[in-house]
Amino acid sequence: MKPASPAPLLCAIALCAALAASLGGRDLALPGLYYDEVIQAEPALAFLNRDARPSEIPGIRGTWLRGGWFPWMTQPYMGALKSQLLIPTFALVDPGAVSLRAATLAWGILGLALAMIWANRALGFAAAFLTGGLLAVDPSFLFIARHDWGSFSLALLLRCGALVLLYGGYHSRSPARLFAGGLCAGLGIYNKIDFAVSLAAMAAALVCVAPGLLRSAVTERRRDLAAALAGLTLGAAPIAIAAGDALAAAGAASRAQGAAASPWAEKLTVVGAALDGTYFQQLMHSGGRFELLSEAGGAGPTPALIVLIASAGILGLLLLRDRIRGSWEPTRATQAFVVLSLLLSVGGLLLTPRAIRIHHYLNAWPLPQLVMAAAFTEIWRRAARPGGRVLRGAVVLLAAGVLIGGVRIDLATLEDLTASGGRGRWSDAPERYARELAEGTRLVSLDWGFHGPLHFSDPQRRLSEPVWSLRRARNPRRGHVIAGTPDDVYLVYEPPFAVYPFGGALLEALESLPKDAAQVTRHRDREGGPVFRAIRFDRPHRLLFRGGRAEVRLQ
Repeated sequence: MKPASPAPLLCAIALCAALAASLGGRDLALPGLYYDEVIQAEPALAFLNRDARPSEIPGIRGTWLRGGWFPWMTQPYMGALKSQLLIPTFALVDPGAVSLRAATLAWGILGLALAMIWANRALGFAAAFLTGGLLAVDPSFLFIARHDWGSFSLALLLRCGALVLLYGGYHSRSPARLFAGGLCAGLGIYNKIDFAVSLAAMAAALVCVAPGLLRSAVTERRRDLAAALAGLTLGAAPIAIAAGDALAAAGAASRAQGAAASPWAEKLTVVGAALDGTYFQQLMHSGGRFELLSEAGGAGPTPALIVLIASAGILGLLLLRDRIRGSWEPTRATQAFVVLSLLLSVGGLLLTPRAIRIHHYLNAWPLPQLVMAAAFTEIWRRAARPGGRVLRGAVVLLAAGVLIGGVRIDLATLEDLTASGGRGRWSDAPERYARELAEGTRLVSLDWGFHGPLHFSDPQRRLSEPVWSLRRARNPRRGHVIAGTPDDVYLVYEPPFAVYPFGGALLEALESLPKDAAQVTRHRDREGGPVFRAIRFDRPHRLLFRGGRAEVRLQ
């Protein structure tokens, strides 16, 4: 299990990157843009367009810089690193669904390359090649990287960059590399605070499998330790400024979880679907309704989850036996590190309040692929003696099963996206409708999910998003008033996809109006599934929202 020289490694990286790009890069315009895809793209576009109006989304912060709002926080727990990196991207290429998704997919593929570089140095070339191949076809990796929400792609890139730099800096005694590795780790926390869970898990795993490293760092290599910590501190500094808001958000999330019936069933469903590759396809079938993930259909799981569990178990037993026998080598410590890091990362994320979405658990990536690759190569090595053909055959079959299963889910998901154009909150139906409207029409979003994608696709479009003002309305007796004209069109989701109650309240209020006072049209996805309704009044009007009810006053 020796590292490869640069040429074979670069060829392997190029092959795996090309495979990932060929699968993940198809039909990037589909499905329709999702609100959380553009939540960090919008500030980048606003800065380039010199938009003087900061976003009304709660938690977004910016600094007035060179004639525009330069973003530095997206949410109390999420920095705006992604927005900042998208600024030069959108300065070079036209902003849109294709360029946005191509950028985040490229970041993910760069993370894949760095994972292979680290695996080559720490586990050998065979493990590196397998790690890259398993990542390249993994549906969870590919589709969350291209439809990036929760800023997964940058997190993977920074996590793998930290591994490469810290590993190389330690062995080469390079404070500069160690500082850069710490900086990557710190920027990962700034990117999104739950990055710290996997970072802490890896640190704990390292202390467990190689306690001498910590003693050496504290007693003999203090300069190196200081360099790594300085980078970590500098990278995480921006989010430390918002630490109060982040802690308040975490406290609120913890209280909400305590009041919930039981998040564990949902969390375990998410972990299983992320590991077996079916998560994104099921999410598409549910129309973006995360809460219905377990009820959505799909092409069936890959064997990845079962193979991962078996790999971790077998590798763990082999390592335990070697430890007892005293045949402990540096490679064994690295293998133990990836297994223990995976277990601690998943366990820590399960304990994290409100971690009920795939982007939380993808903080463990690329550890699942590293564990499988380490197990396959170790079993293959030990089966070199006579009689080991059966074991080697089993390794080939299991690896092929995971790879083929991943490709099968990838292709089935892409075919589904082409046929439907996306469903529910992911549909391209709102954008198709908006393109047909006469110039001067104003689209008013009465639910979460419409405004961001519509504005990102055409910043010149007349739009209004009173959702946040409606949510902030403190006095239910006084209510909140929206004044409108016949040029205004109100967008509301069909009931199954509604996030907030304002659209439903308006639809109920229409029942008391004269028959021709309002025109309501229904809009569907490419397969005929319901998506949203558009409401237009024939005269000036005022909408009064009070509590959970709405009233229409025609003028």
